[in-house]
Amino acid sequence: MIEVATPGRVDAGDPAAPGRPSGVALPSDDSAPQLALAAHDVGKYYALDPPGVRSILRRSPSAGEPPADRRGLWVIRGVSFALAHRQSLGIIGRNGAGKSTLLRILAGVALPSEGSVEVRARVACLLDLGVGFHPLETGRENAETTLVLQAGLTRREARTRMREIEEFAEIGAFFDRPIRTYSNGMRLRLAFATITVLAPEVLVTDEILAVGDESFQQRCNRWFDRFLGGGGGLILCAHDLGQVQRLCDRTLWLDGGGMREIGDSRDVVRHYREAMGSSAAGGEEGGGEVGQAHAVGLATGLPFEVVDLRLTDDAGHPVHLLPPDATVVVTADIAAPAGVPQVCIGITRADLTPVYGVASDMDEALPTQIGAGLYRYRLRFPRLPLTAGAYRLRAHAMDETGTRLYDTVELTFSVAGTDDDAGLVRLVATAGTSRAPTGSLR
Repeated sequence: MIEVATPGRVDAGDPAAPGRPSGVALPSDDSAPQLALAAHDVGKYYALDPPGVRSILRRSPSAGEPPADRRGLWVIRGVSFALAHRQSLGIIGRNGAGKSTLLRILAGVALPSEGSVEVRARVACLLDLGVGFHPLETGRENAETTLVLQAGLTRREARTRMREIEEFAEIGAFFDRPIRTYSNGMRLRLAFATITVLAPEVLVTDEILAVGDESFQQRCNRWFDRFLGGGGGLILCAHDLGQVQRLCDRTLWLDGGGMREIGDSRDVVRHYREAMGSSAAGGEEGGGEVGQAHAVGLATGLPFEVVDLRLTDDAGHPVHLLPPDATVVVTADIAAPAGVPQVCIGITRADLTPVYGVASDMDEALPTQIGAGLYRYRLRFPRLPLTAGAYRLRAHAMDETGTRLYDTVELTFSVAGTDDDAGLVRLVATAGTSRAPTGSLR
């Protein structure tokens, strides 16, 4: 969905459509001339049962607080932040934390139940795929209509911009075919390409960019770099924490509908990863089902079962907090009465960003039998080059053909250090100026 919000203010209970001039009260002062977008104590309440006629009649249209006789849920509450021109803000949190609801309020698609949103810039929003496009019209017709309605261009002006959109989207002949024939990826390409022509001052978007293929994501990232470098503002809701750190100056962490933390992206993302690692260690993920991660020692009774997973030093001592470049040994014991199992070992960040994975059949290093129906798979890392943060270590037990996953055991560990290193691993490199070779070339 593409939406452009005009400058103004939307308060709780405002009966006019958000982002429309007829329902917007312009700011009366210039106390924050650099302000682009701000949320003031925003909350959103959803009723769990439909209101009766009397309840509707009793309720004032401008009231933000829900009636006392209604059952409902505060999806978000008490959210406040300010985004200045040329700034970028990431929004992170678990599924159900209220991220999408907040974006809808910022986009003007939903009204806040309490608080207000202040807009002092041209804001374009790219949210749900397909919403806002007419399924029976072609991509060209939809893009043209969007430019006329959202950017205020004439039909003739809009048509002169079609080539830019067509070249960025790269959907070929589908550009002149109905939207109903598009895949999700094609809708994303068309929507994002149209956004690039709208040239907003602030772009609000979510993780729908994950739908695009790798080449399109790279093209979008290059556009983001140009957009931010040219003074554009960004509000990005994403589960890709690396992308949030790369694109966003500050990050807002939503937890249970409220603000857990807001600040420098590196600090907030690190704290979020640490919390996700602690939650995993606390057993929030269940166990006992085929292929589902569970803690060490939880019996499943499966034909191929991970009965033990250890992370130790060379002396066999368990380790949980590692120094940088530590030497560690991973040992997984598999109960497999039916045959020799295939074993996979994986390392991810606490937020499940993949870091490393290996299977026992890759180097023909099959598990060693240590008892009747019991096998051991061992890996030694002489220098584990992970950057500071919380991690998950997983062992997967598969059948002898490696085609069916039966059991997954997980443990967590952390790597000490600072956040000076970006990325997932610390690669050894020497900075300096190379000296030109002397002598003649032959």
